[in-house]
Amino acid sequence: MNLDKIIRVNDLLLAVYRVILLQFLWLSVTLLGGVVFGIGPATYALMKTYDRWLRLKEQPPMIRQFFYYSKERFRQSVLISWLIGLSMGIVVTNLFNAGSWFIQIANLLFLVALLFMFMNVYSIMAAVNYPSIKAILTGSLLLGFGYLHYSIITWSILVAGYLLIATYLPILIVCAGVSVFGLIIATSAQKIINDIHTKSAHTANTMIR
Repeated sequence: MNLDKIIRVNDLLLAVYRVILLQFLWLSVTLLGGVVFGIGPATYALMKTYDRWLRLKEQPPMIRQFFYYSKERFRQSVLISWLIGLSMGIVVTNLFNAGSWFIQIANLLFLVALLFMFMNVYSIMAAVNYPSIKAILTGSLLLGFGYLHYSIITWSILVAGYLLIATYLPILIVCAGVSVFGLIIATSAQKIINDIHTKSAHTANTMIR
């Protein structure tokens, strides 16, 4: 094994370690906040860490920075988590309590729309300093539906991947279930953001010419 292969293996092992550590950091912050006040800040901190890692190519001290990020936009992240939970709760309840198949189909479609709408909300918070929740939700909506092919591919990977993991390697869900989920969402979001920046730069160069 040459030096390049050793470096690649080392980088892979470090990445696996980081993903597993992020799982336990996310769980710690969620529980410290009593779930209701913790899951939003924990998820924001997770996506902020991935944003710096994937988009900015930075690797700050993980534990200290994670707890710092969890307090960075605390109020917004909590309110958004409540909004997501309430919306999903209403739709799922209606889905199972609907009196006819037509209403069930309508609620199922609405649930899919909500998943596409909210999937990038914490990635947007991490990458862009929008001042209001309305602006954050608008940005997430534009990413989710404006780049619909990315959303479909991402959710297809998530559903198929987690079905396989639950069947053949369920321990992985305990060790890194949330952090891997976040990594896939973050990777998709970064590709969209990079695509937007590339198109913006191309448009600017065209106008200058």
